[in-house]
Amino acid sequence: MNEPLAYMIGKSEIGHYKSAFNKSLKLFSSLDPVEMAARSRTEYDPVISMFTVNSFGREISVSYPDGCVTFRGTSLLPVMGWRLIILNYLGRADGTPLLGQEISYRELADGMVFFNAFQRESIYPLGRWIAGKSPDLISSTIITLGGTVRDGADIAAVFQALPCFPVIIKLWFPDEELPGSANILFDSSANRYLHTEDIAALGGYAAAFLIKEYQIRTGENWRQITL
Repeated sequence: MNEPLAYMIGKSEIGHYKSAFNKSLKLFSSLDPVEMAARSRTEYDPVISMFTVNSFGREISVSYPDGCVTFRGTSLLPVMGWRLIILNYLGRADGTPLLGQEISYRELADGMVFFNAFQRESIYPLGRWIAGKSPDLISSTIITLGGTVRDGADIAAVFQALPCFPVIIKLWFPDEELPGSANILFDSSANRYLHTEDIAALGGYAAAFLIKEYQIRTGENWRQITL
């Protein structure tokens, strides 16, 4: 696994996440860690009471029962929202196999409630960003983030956002008739692993990491991304 990238590293302050974090930690600490590991397809070392979670090509450690989330082998913290999603994933995962059916955000439980915001904050920015970008550089950026490139669009990527949670990003370059466009899809098992609001955040991280890493590689100043 790769070292954490600078924009992936967060601060220790919980801030406005405090209430959600405390609720997630209460559930996480109440569950059997061996069963959680089996349901979430993560590794758990009972000797040191530590989970290892693979996410966007990085190994992330989660201590049990206190729920401290760090990049493995370091004291560095992932950004707070990412840490919260990982705790929620461990607590919610029920072990359902990937079903192999790709669905849009609006097809998730209550997805229509949040779809406009998800589209505005994550899908539309990708569609605007894609114009003029290098396909080869985008592909290598995807690989840096632990993703794979596949068919299905001008550029299609599958990011292993969590062990049983792929995020699929599809990108189409603009042409003479149509502007650039994008879509973000999920496996139809997604709600067995995360709440719909967490899925929006995780899809947002996939989009933001892709754009930010490309910015860094090219020195391009497109827009500031808030993680």
